[in-house]
Amino acid sequence: MQMHLTAQQLRLYAQCGWIEFEEFLTQKQCQDLLQEIERIFRKRGGSTYPMGRDLWQESKKLQQVFCSRLFSDAVSTLSGKKPLQLACDQWIPEETSLSPLNMQAHLSLQGLVCGCLLSLEGEKAGYVRFCHPDRLPLFEKQPQLLIAYGSLQTIYIHNPLDPNNARLKELGYSFGDRLRPKTHPLC
Repeated sequence: MQMHLTAQQLRLYAQCGWIEFEEFLTQKQCQDLLQEIERIFRKRGGSTYPMGRDLWQESKKLQQVFCSRLFSDAVSTLSGKKPLQLACDQWIPEETSLSPLNMQAHLSLQGLVCGCLLSLEGEKAGYVRFCHPDRLPLFEKQPQLLIAYGSLQTIYIHNPLDPNNARLKELGYSFGDRLRPKTHPLC
């Protein structure tokens, strides 16, 4: 399935820095994603904010969804960037308080082009909010999943606000390195 954005939707995104789509995912898709996320958390031994980074690296199913045409076409159209890389994902539990509401402030990545917040349960299950990297329009009082997309110029940086600041070092990265397609797939 391909997503076509109207000129009005593109203007709204440019003006506000984010846009929301209702029923972007079906209830079945939401349930499948939640089951996969819960499986990974069982394997990891918890579901805290720091343990919720890069779930896609342990799931081909999540990687396929996040890099699907539905997501990548929307991100490319909104950001004007191609090709895209899957930079990271981050589970945000309901009780998590993030300040400032800026995606770049909480991730150890520079050069992000777009974020995508997914609501997978509750009355807004299936809703998605695409956002500019300097925005983070969280859904209120519910868990959600952030997917961050970068360009081929996205760089791993030191960010003391990111509890997963050292995570990419486990994959052989040093601060200042560009994300590699081998570890961060093209979408």
